[in-house]
Amino acid sequence: MPVQSFTELQTKLGIVRGLVKTAQIDICDGMFVTNRTWPMNPSDDAQFQRIVKGDEGLPYWEDFNFEVDLMLHNAEKVLKDWIHVGIVRALIHIETKHDFSACRALASDKIELGAAISLGTPIERLDEYIPYVDVVQIMGIAKIGIQGQPFDSRVIDAIKEVKKRYPDVTIEVDGAVNADTAPQMVEAGATRLAPGSYVLRSENPKEAVKALESLG
Repeated sequence: MPVQSFTELQTKLGIVRGLVKTAQIDICDGMFVTNRTWPMNPSDDAQFQRIVKGDEGLPYWEDFNFEVDLMLHNAEKVLKDWIHVGIVRALIHIETKHDFSACRALASDKIELGAAISLGTPIERLDEYIPYVDVVQIMGIAKIGIQGQPFDSRVIDAIKEVKKRYPDVTIEVDGAVNADTAPQMVEAGATRLAPGSYVLRSENPKEAVKALESLG
């Protein structure tokens, strides 16, 4: 979920509190993707550093395992802070500028690392990451970083290709996950889904979550 403020994060987490165990937070730098999200604005720095130091916590921190989707360049520069915040997993987009060996060293045995890949990027680009990641996240939309984008059917073939090439990796899909698309994703080989607007904008979030969980 991309959010523009700490207050928006609190509101969105409140919607799914008690319904899901893991929450994904999209961290966008306004360069790799056009959107810039909390806490990447200069005005967010002071509060975020209080969270990093443990003086404050993420909203409902006791109710969620947090995964961060690092839609930004130079993930190694922010990863240490997020590990201190208490995340369980960080996803690195392979199309970004980053030092993956530095990310691996920071993650060590503290958190899981995942590789995220956009549609149109050759799947074999994942080869160098697979020995070191627990999950591959495939984007289900063409334009990433903004919630509510339309489903891109290319994701189905991408899931199948990842499943065939790396049969032991967990496949997560982020973007355009809903009651219509999720069954196709699961049938193709996805084992983890990251819904956003389908749940958060639903009149009945509990039923929306149940509909997705029933696919597993």
